[in-house]
Amino acid sequence: MRTRRTEGVICLDGPCGLVYQIGTIAYIVSEDESFRYEFVPNWAVIDLLGAPEYQGVPGFDLETRKTVYVRENITPTFIAERAPAENREGLWEMLAAAGMDYLDKVEWLIRTDTRYIGDGLYVCAPEQAELGEETPADLPAAVVDAQNANSAQLAILRRLCAGLPVELDGREVGPEARKALHAVLRALLEKSNAYREKKRRAGVRAAVKRGAYAGRKRKAIDTLVLAETLDMYDRGVLDAQEAANRLGVSQATFFRRLKEYRESRA
Repeated sequence: MRTRRTEGVICLDGPCGLVYQIGTIAYIVSEDESFRYEFVPNWAVIDLLGAPEYQGVPGFDLETRKTVYVRENITPTFIAERAPAENREGLWEMLAAAGMDYLDKVEWLIRTDTRYIGDGLYVCAPEQAELGEETPADLPAAVVDAQNANSAQLAILRRLCAGLPVELDGREVGPEARKALHAVLRALLEKSNAYREKKRRAGVRAAVKRGAYAGRKRKAIDTLVLAETLDMYDRGVLDAQEAANRLGVSQATFFRRLKEYRESRA
């Protein structure tokens, strides 16, 4: 019996542009319409994280430490919370907006800009994830090759966040050492970024006093896209967060544009 498989990477954004690859989620559907979901945890990454930043993947009991979690003919909570249901009003408009002509929930999660705000987890295509080389990276070499300390920290942290191996003196760094290395490098990176942000704000304040700072430019939004999105919002096809994501703005900006649009048509 033929099957179709769609696979994505469950990710979690961290500070300083870091992306934690929590594991892979796959949807396999057969010709007889039976289906299953497979979640493969990336334990090397999950073990770096803790609450409140990361609180597990809904629908999977990660305390059992399985290599793979399978759900036969059941949609896991992680998917059900994020993807539209088969009977959702406006489903076909949502699929069309994502360039799809049938509902594949993993594919929809990969394509949509909508983010579930409950836990910060989202799905991206495997080719979008920063998987890098599986060959272990040597820590001293990474430091030497980097342009500066920040670049070295980021290079090592990105490998840790992807679950890729790192070596020290020819020996692979173990789980506990990875966790300690991650904690130290992330703290240094956050401190460095905070210092640069502090200097940036001081520069802005100085520029304002000199009258040389005009503030951030208003984001341009295509009028037709705005009208279509607001119509979908008014009809209940999109909620406020989904509409804001479609326009590439924050919810606060979305509501301001909504008010402006309605006042202009009053």
